[in-house]
Amino acid sequence: MTIRQENNIITLRPRLDLFRPIDNGLLKKAASNALECLEKPLALTLVVNDPQRQTDSPRVLKILSHLIDPACIRILVATGTHRYSSEKMRSFELKLIQGLPIEEIQWHDSQSDELVPVRPNGWRVHPWLVGDRPVLAIGSVEPHYFAGFTGAHKTLTIGCASYADVEFNHASALLPGSCPGRLAGNPVFEGISQMLEDLAASQRLAGVNLVQAGSTIIAAAGGTPLSVLKSLTPTAQDAFIQQIDVPADAIIVETAGPLGQSFYQADKAIMNNQWAVRNGGVIVLSAPCENGIGQDHFVKLLVQAPTASAAKDIVRRRGYRLGDHKAVGIRMLTDPNCRAVKVFAVSKGLSQADTVALGITKAMSVDQALSAAKIDPTHHRTYRILNAGNLCIIAKGS
Repeated sequence: MTIRQENNIITLRPRLDLFRPIDNGLLKKAASNALECLEKPLALTLVVNDPQRQTDSPRVLKILSHLIDPACIRILVATGTHRYSSEKMRSFELKLIQGLPIEEIQWHDSQSDELVPVRPNGWRVHPWLVGDRPVLAIGSVEPHYFAGFTGAHKTLTIGCASYADVEFNHASALLPGSCPGRLAGNPVFEGISQMLEDLAASQRLAGVNLVQAGSTIIAAAGGTPLSVLKSLTPTAQDAFIQQIDVPADAIIVETAGPLGQSFYQADKAIMNNQWAVRNGGVIVLSAPCENGIGQDHFVKLLVQAPTASAAKDIVRRRGYRLGDHKAVGIRMLTDPNCRAVKVFAVSKGLSQADTVALGITKAMSVDQALSAAKIDPTHHRTYRILNAGNLCIIAKGS
């Protein structure tokens, strides 16, 4: 869906006009199908996404509580390598369980000494995932800028793995084929699939996947983790992936909510949509980033490597470290010898020092950024991309 505004900027947003919000009947069917895969268990380990995704896990949990005794449900929050304050965790838990008598809640810690291998010498995971109880994960399907699509398959693996195993998988983000909306031939997705296969060899697994536009659920499916991914990727593609005929001179990528809380997350809005802008063009990120850069380990590589070739050389010599793909991606985008795209950030949460470290330019407003880049929407093809952390715009032939 596109809207041409008076200022000659074309606004792109998810195609919500193609879908209607689903009712609880369809959501109950998805949950029932997932439980059927687990042979209607009496007790359950439920794995949910952490606060950095807008997955409506509370609504699914409420449906599940009518199908299985909530006192027999323990919940694992799949944090990946993220960390949270006690206050943030408590607030999330209260919204999640909505007063239900849940047995227990734990938060995954990727650096815990208590993680266990899923098989001898295999990848390590939270111990609840290899226990006696069957496991059901709630995921949401949207494009991911190097893993293809998110979903329950990623919640169960990357969300619950050790730091070293996440790092090993994410190193493939530097390889060809690691891009949004692509599963076949995507080395990151293939690695996740192998992790899932290892886990499924000794554990009963199921998933409920959602497709959401903001807080609105427009599709749901329940079953095995990869089957529910396959069934919902066409919907996610229709909703979140769009093509434009000609690369833009400038794009304004806007993101808020969980994906706009830090640059670490908001970077997805840039990388999801970088192929919508021409080489030498302009990207303006508009995001609050109230938590600043967020996880900033990738900034060290940016400081050490002023060019894309230097960044790649460092990674090649010392080996991949988690977050390196972000730094290499930024350098390849902005390096004059690569794509030479100028990147601006309109964000109250990012300081001038932050943007200097990131190698981008701070602006007080979108208009100021466009003016500084000598972009006039009257003469230059300019797009505003809403919900850009999920929406993925690609120019034909890119």
